[in-house]
Amino acid sequence: MSGRRPVEGPHALFVVGVRGETPDAMADAGPLSLAVVDDDEAVRTALRRLLRAMGHDVRVFASAEECEADAPDVDCLIVDLRLPGLNGFELRERLRLRGSLIPIVFITGDGGPSPSDAAAHAGTPTVAKPFSESDLIAAITQAVSSDANVQ
Repeated sequence: MSGRRPVEGPHALFVVGVRGETPDAMADAGPLSLAVVDDDEAVRTALRRLLRAMGHDVRVFASAEECEADAPDVDCLIVDLRLPGLNGFELRERLRLRGSLIPIVFITGDGGPSPSDAAAHAGTPTVAKPFSESDLIAAITQAVSSDANVQ
């Protein structure tokens, strides 16, 4: 697929990205309601600022447990894979068991999930930190415009 490129290394996971697109590529769909789940305050702050500057409503959570307890009604969750406590995969599975079909984009700072995790969660857009605005936008666009997250 033209918008994907493999992550280098042993975790051959596809990272969504469309080089050359402008950050306002999501503007055609109108404002979205997004939630960011990341234990790194700097990442939460940066993503909230970026996405709000693009006109989207953004909520942030410091943990998967906090997000799960709040059960936000959003168009897309942006979830760090490697969270202390409940990780991103576990949050996704818990939400799915409750019947939630909220699209999810995984973000990761270590190149991706283990090979068994990648096989179990194929199709979920994933971006590796540090990522460009266009890579994130492409992942969100893919998640909300397709059935990539429907199991």
